[in-house]
Amino acid sequence: MEFVKLIGPFGTVFIMFCLGLHLSYEDFFKIIKKPNDLIVGLIIQILLLPIIGLAIIHVYPMRPEFQLGVFLLLILPSAVMSNYSTKLVDGNVALSITLTSLAALFSFITIAVYLNLFSLIFAAENFNLNLIAFSIKIFLFISLPTLLGIFLRNKFPNYIIPKKFALDRAALIVFMFIILYAIYTERFNLGQYFRDTGLISFSIAFSIVLVVYLMTSIFINEKGSQRAIRIEALLQNGAMGIVVGAQIFDSLIYITPIAIYALVQYIFLMFYIINIKMKD
Repeated sequence: MEFVKLIGPFGTVFIMFCLGLHLSYEDFFKIIKKPNDLIVGLIIQILLLPIIGLAIIHVYPMRPEFQLGVFLLLILPSAVMSNYSTKLVDGNVALSITLTSLAALFSFITIAVYLNLFSLIFAAENFNLNLIAFSIKIFLFISLPTLLGIFLRNKFPNYIIPKKFALDRAALIVFMFIILYAIYTERFNLGQYFRDTGLISFSIAFSIVLVVYLMTSIFINEKGSQRAIRIEALLQNGAMGIVVGAQIFDSLIYITPIAIYALVQYIFLMFYIINIKMKD
């Protein structure tokens, strides 16, 4: 646990810095010139997903640590893999990167506010959150590295862009290491944890797929943007959830729904990609 608390934030800093390297000013301004898709995506990411999390928590009886894990999962910026996956299905990659980056930039506000709301709704006795101090932490190891990555990518494109591929690979390794290390520390309890949260994780993924599919079908016309937002909503940042949770709890029990969902989301993604490839 101490390892996750000490090393995890540095890993998250590196991951979010690499995320920022993907957003060019040109792509950003292209997206905001037609803001409808961006607004719908942000509403889904920042408002709808936390509501789904609260609904799941109320439907399924679960221990407080699992409640936090479920809620954490759905208030974080999307995983970096959402950008690559969007590219695989010929989605709007610029929109995907913009959504992920903006969600990360404002996360020091949204995560702290939502976690404070969580503590009020569920009256969590072992959950003491200093809103200002926690917001500063989130800004330092999520928002600021993302902002720095965006700045350097656009200030020194000739230097940064050739190195982006190698940095992305390194970020993916760090991402997987954080998740696998957390799973390893709880390896003897995984069977019980899957029994406890397996159905919950599948319910989360199914709810996201259903609700987001309906919303994007109604409010968005462009197929590439629909695909980008659907993948953006489905793929959650498990590594970041583990690191953020480690700043609150002294146990890794809360990672259970995060770790199980990290597997489930890619099962759903695989079927989504196969379905699109068969149709195209």
